[in-house]
Amino acid sequence: MNPCRLLSLPAACLLAAAVAGAQPSGPDGNIPLPAPQLEQRLLVEPFQVVEVGKTSGGMMTTEKLTLLFPNDGMRIKAKWKAAPTGGEGWNNYPRREIGAYAVQQLFLDPDDYVVPPSVARCIPLADYEPIQAKATPNIPHTRCVLGTLSAWLSNVEEPKETYDVERFTRDPRFARLFGNLNILTYLIAHRDRRPSNFLISTDELNPQMFSVDNGIAFGDLLFNYLNWQFDNIVIGSLPAAAVARLRAVTPERLAQLEVLEDLQPDADGILRASSTTTPVDPKHGERADGKGIQIGLTTAEIKDLAQRIHDLLAKVDSGKLTVF
Repeated sequence: MNPCRLLSLPAACLLAAAVAGAQPSGPDGNIPLPAPQLEQRLLVEPFQVVEVGKTSGGMMTTEKLTLLFPNDGMRIKAKWKAAPTGGEGWNNYPRREIGAYAVQQLFLDPDDYVVPPSVARCIPLADYEPIQAKATPNIPHTRCVLGTLSAWLSNVEEPKETYDVERFTRDPRFARLFGNLNILTYLIAHRDRRPSNFLISTDELNPQMFSVDNGIAFGDLLFNYLNWQFDNIVIGSLPAAAVARLRAVTPERLAQLEVLEDLQPDADGILRASSTTTPVDPKHGERADGKGIQIGLTTAEIKDLAQRIHDLLAKVDSGKLTVF
């Protein structure tokens, strides 16, 4: 159902949806910098860990880090989740977190991202001391600790309900933003609908929603079968702009997801982001090439993603789903 049809002033509804604020950055926003800039900082710029705190709500150990970037003195808070030995483990797949961040870019502009910037980073042992004393590498033949580094969100809280039906029908801004979130969780087959995995902005005028833990996605068979998950479309109407963007997704664009990041060792044995875009072995999500490590979506995961896009558009074209 189009939520705007329930309002007495359709023109006002359309205007409200059009002027709904973008995801704010800066001291009063949800992230400290625009997403593309923040992503690059987390991915390649040198930093020092100046403060470490534990997080709560998840099943896996994560830390809240304060990073100091010496090039300009900026401090940025981030969530850190070290990868298991070898790079992957149950509910701890760096590539899935980064994959969710990448998939949203198929249909959303940076101001509308529902997954905060997330990158794979290998922190040198010499810099890892504040996080864990006497840490050892979790990837063979390196001198660093691999994990997922994600932007820490500010001015957010857990929503009272993951899907607020009443608000969806009366608030066109919330409807658009929740619709974007639902499209993303559907496309990545998100199967971990714990309340702490989703956050909403405290700004009533811009109720942006975020998915902050996407470790059980892309076809993971381990999830709570007794509870409904977020791997389906739970609303009857979707944002028209997002649907239009999905129509323009090509097989070539999907193939780019085969390489999310390629990390190669420097002279000191520290894995650093490289510009390689050729997949080593797309049948596997994590690929060792004898020196570094490459992560990406597998051939099967991309095929499933393509099918989900096709099925969603087919439902729109048949009228089973409407757009607003």
